[in-house]
Amino acid sequence: MNPFAVALGGAFGSLLRWSLTVLLKRAEAPLLTASAATLVANVAAAALLGYLMARPHPDARIQLALATGLCGGFSTMSTFSWEALQWAKTGSWLMALGYLTATLVLSIGAAAAAYALANK
Repeated sequence: MNPFAVALGGAFGSLLRWSLTVLLKRAEAPLLTASAATLVANVAAAALLGYLMARPHPDARIQLALATGLCGGFSTMSTFSWEALQWAKTGSWLMALGYLTATLVLSIGAAAAAYALANK
């Protein structure tokens, strides 16, 4: 039953991330808007995961669906890596470095803040 919980959460998380990308994507700046959507998704998923780790759901299947499935499907290391590479390939080294730094700092900060707030 656990694989189904993870799969269901992952499917929902992936659909949320895709919807966010479609909502934010603009033709005049596709890489910039795609990167913004990925950044928002990764930071939001990190915050939710921080909260879920501080206050796990009593039902292990629901916790798996939310933490591993939803957060895993909503966040995306692969897209983040690809977008950073695209910034570097276009010679936009400052954008690449800024994107890398912002994603890591904001994601870890969001996870830590949500964890701390959930433990108050």
